[in-house]
Amino acid sequence: MEAAKGSSPFAFYAFYQLYAHLNPGKINTFSLEEIARILYPGFKIDYNEKTSLFITWKKKSNKHHRENTNEGSYLLRGCIGTFAKMPIAHGIEKYSLIASLEDRRFSPIQKRELPDLKCSCNILSHFKIIFQGGNNPNGDIFDWELGKHGIELYFKQPKTGTICSATFLPDVMPEQHWNKEDTFANLIEKAGYWGNISEIMNNFEIYFIKVIRYEGNKSSITFEEFEKKINGMDNKNTSSY
Repeated sequence: MEAAKGSSPFAFYAFYQLYAHLNPGKINTFSLEEIARILYPGFKIDYNEKTSLFITWKKKSNKHHRENTNEGSYLLRGCIGTFAKMPIAHGIEKYSLIASLEDRRFSPIQKRELPDLKCSCNILSHFKIIFQGGNNPNGDIFDWELGKHGIELYFKQPKTGTICSATFLPDVMPEQHWNKEDTFANLIEKAGYWGNISEIMNNFEIYFIKVIRYEGNKSSITFEEFEKKINGMDNKNTSSY
């Protein structure tokens, strides 16, 4: 699959799903194939390929409202995806709405928020187990690169033995200015464990079950760019309502 820089058919199609959901019957219906052909000619997509992905929604903060569009002016508004592999179009259609409407950390995104949103689509690949726990633990939990790899952690709670898991996408660590130790500590907290994190980290051979690294191909689009492109699609009248 072609690497995406900036906007892409994937990010546009993800934004389109929410836009259409919040404006029922008011815009034309387009497939991912039509969008790629008209707006991103030459962009190569294997529509039969099955892939893992995450959709992220961010909203302009009040402090920077309409002042600029750099990454620092946006705050997280929803992020959900899947490590299961599914056809790219179906995955975007499904998780665009789940991430925007069903992330339990946030209220569902409302129509009035659309102009302040940025949508990112992260296509995941190159999964590799870098640490495996058990009776004979092996591997290196630090065998990954900040900014290049995302990390998925499975670990056992010290008190209950409950299996917990969490992940961070590749761009999260640089955005938060975390090192690798910070990343694992925050993964443990994200998984819902608020006990003695140092105990887990100092004895990770006992508590860590599996550490997986992966890479992401991220593309993003702001509402301003989306609006220009969707108006261009409508003007071409390539599909009917």
